[in-house]
Amino acid sequence: MSYQQTGFKGFAHIITFLVCELLAFILIINFNQTQRDIFLHSSSLFSGNLLKTSAQVKDYLSLQQSNDELLAENARLLNEIINMPRSEAPVPDAGQIAYSVIPARIINNNITSVRNLITIDKGSRDSIATSLGVTTPDGIVGIVRTVNHQFSSVISLLNIEIRISASIENENYFGTITWDGKSYKSLSLSGIPIHANFEIGDKVVTNGYSTIFPEGLLIGTIASFDVGKDGAFFEIEVTPSTDFANLDHVYVLKDNFAADIISLNQDE
Repeated sequence: MSYQQTGFKGFAHIITFLVCELLAFILIINFNQTQRDIFLHSSSLFSGNLLKTSAQVKDYLSLQQSNDELLAENARLLNEIINMPRSEAPVPDAGQIAYSVIPARIINNNITSVRNLITIDKGSRDSIATSLGVTTPDGIVGIVRTVNHQFSSVISLLNIEIRISASIENENYFGTITWDGKSYKSLSLSGIPIHANFEIGDKVVTNGYSTIFPEGLLIGTIASFDVGKDGAFFEIEVTPSTDFANLDHVYVLKDNFAADIISLNQDE
């Protein structure tokens, strides 16, 4: 007898055994009430768990859709706030807004380096470009550094290389926000002269002196201050309003008049 024939017979025996086992199982279930009850109970548990898992997946997908809708709604509200006309600001052309707001999800974030970067799930295909401001409803986050088709890298406010022009709310004096690379709960505001009037707890906001951020976006609140070594300016500690350790969604701000402003400054 050849090896092939022996192998075939062995395989046939296995099939015969499995068929007999199946028939025996069916007979036991059909003619034994106890075994049938056990089988039905087990089947119910299995199908119940399967349905439960299916429902959880549906709930997750539904929650994801709700989050997307909430993100879009927040972007719309932020858009209205940012583009709210100010009495001293020029009125844009009819139907044209100063800033577009693009919602995005954070897919990578870091607060432990001295040059922290954030990655978001929007890129050039979503109209993201370099040097656009990034914010949350609570406060600003950073500036877009690099962009590819699908993703973008953002220089976090917690980066020793970043500089943000800022003012104390309701004050005309402006200075610069920086980070010293230490605590993620502390920023520095420099350039505010010692004759400026402010108090601990006052808000620090963007002053709109660039095309990156519009005027009035919250950066943080004054935690402490002291006269600097030169005696002419304050050294001010600012607590950021954005919780960088708990970021999930952000909004990218695109200045629709940036090209015209830059062109005008170049002509001068």
